[in-house]
Amino acid sequence: MVWGMMSYRGLSDLHFIPPKQTVNTLYYVSNILEGTCLNTRKRRRLNGPVYSKKLVLKRSEAHFMQDGAPAHRLLVAQGWCKNQFSSFWTKDEWPGNSPD
Repeated sequence: MVWGMMSYRGLSDLHFIPPKQTVNTLYYVSNILEGTCLNTRKRRRLNGPVYSKKLVLKRSEAHFMQDGAPAHRLLVAQGWCKNQFSSFWTKDEWPGNSPD
């Protein structure tokens, strides 16, 4: 499995989940959100390759949404995202059928 983010400006680093690794909320928050996600959000470059520049220019223009995976739905992950993203769609706002 692989995790990543994208925007109109570029792509995040990819987080490759090791074979046989269970993605529970603890793994998701500590390895993916606090690792790959935060590292990507710290980018400051305005120009350059799509994998190295800042994904959004204004935080108010970004919406962070997840699919309905169990690790995404629990309060720990929901709370972390709510604290980190100014515009976060909670599990109650997600579409009924995720496009992935």
